Amino acid sequence: MHWLNRNRYLVLGGALPLLLLLHFYLAGVVIRSSNQDLTASDQGAEIAMAKRATGDWVPRQTDGVRHPLWSWTARVVHTPDDGQFFTNGKWLNTAFCLVFLAIMAVILTRTLDVLAAITWTLLASLGILVVRGTYFQPEPLYYILSLTAMVLGWWILRGARSWVYPVFGVVCGLAYLAKPSLLPFLIVFCGSLLLRTVLSRVMKDMTWKPGRVFAGLGMAFAILAIMLLPLASFSREYYGKPFFNYTKYWMWMDDFMTEAWPWQDKYPGRVQLDQLPESERPSLEKYLARQGWGGLVKRLADGTGEVTMKFFFPEPKMSWKALAWKGKEVGNKWGQPLTHRGIYLIGLAGLVIGLGIWSGRELVPRLATPQNLTALIYVVGLAGFYTLLYGWYYPIGRGDRFMGSLWMPMLLFLVYAAHRMVERKPNASGVYMAVHGAIILSVLIQALNVIVLFQQAAYLKTRN
Repeated sequence: MHWLNRNRYLVLGGALPLLLLLHFYLAGVVIRSSNQDLTASDQGAEIAMAKRATGDWVPRQTDGVRHPLWSWTARVVHTPDDGQFFTNGKWLNTAFCLVFLAIMAVILTRTLDVLAAITWTLLASLGILVVRGTYFQPEPLYYILSLTAMVLGWWILRGARSWVYPVFGVVCGLAYLAKPSLLPFLIVFCGSLLLRTVLSRVMKDMTWKPGRVFAGLGMAFAILAIMLLPLASFSREYYGKPFFNYTKYWMWMDDFMTEAWPWQDKYPGRVQLDQLPESERPSLEKYLARQGWGGLVKRLADGTGEVTMKFFFPEPKMSWKALAWKGKEVGNKWGQPLTHRGIYLIGLAGLVIGLGIWSGRELVPRLATPQNLTALIYVVGLAGFYTLLYGWYYPIGRGDRFMGSLWMPMLLFLVYAAHRMVERKPNASGVYMAVHGAIILSVLIQALNVIVLFQQAAYLKTRN
């Protein structure tokens, strides 16, 4: 471990170009061989929005479902040929992923250690970005921006410097312009902020300065509001409300094709929405009248269980042997570079728990401080709240891209927690290195397996 710490940049300098080259190669094959229907998975709508946004100075247009940042950004690679534009957009997303992975690898090597950096980079790449980056969709931008917002929120809760607040406002603004899915994050963050303030007062934590914090956040949210004004203005003009979104109504329906899509088709704009009778406006009250509390609980429980299982094991039909090596017979069952990817998260969680047990009584007083307790509740709250929301929404919107937004944040928290624990328990460094080494080796074997299959023309059947 000492040798790795002393030579961290030398190790990263050798490893990072190979990791980025691996991502580039895999993404290139997936772009050429998978996801060839530009009308599928909202991609046709994004292409249409990008064409309409060619004269916009700022991202502002919405179709009532999708936010404008990706389509507005994709204009830079626009061509009159839709097929070529589709391919160009997928490469642009892949370029964003490569730059982000490189930056994160350097940051994690500097702030944590090179093993944590390599583990996170490999799992972020093959676990989510290789596939999601090869779609003409906003997910890569949203994943990057929402992760950045979560990290900045973490810093604020632990006592950040003044410069973090305006950056937080800008990042949140961009993330919300990418997808409205940022709203649950803001809810959890604000709740955690109030908790931090209460705990600091009760536990007499003089390091927390509420006046300074709330002044900084006032500036951050003012920046956020200014950035959203063009979108709010467009939405009000075309849909009657500043931040109108059809998904707020879809979530109270039970099926997309037979309920949600026909409902949007019936009320496509402001004129129709202004004439919408209250009796036809979907809401929690109407859902309960139709399904009752029993139906609500069942849908939430079933959906949450489904999205959780698919998050960890998106290909349940794949055998456990495929974790070591897959043959060409994978066929239509194969949609992810990493088979049973959740096993790696479970392994990292096991490392954190094991190091926590090893720390024994030393861990409890550290966790009991206002900043650490709030930060832990913040992380658990984000994972739990998003999982419940995506579980509820499962009958309307399925696919890896929804829960996929949690993949990189969960990875980051686990590698961070393991690193901080082993810092205080240097005699556990052997276990730390062994777990990271086993994960890295396993992922590299799976990557080699993917390359072999690609050479045999056995390509991924990617799914939305």
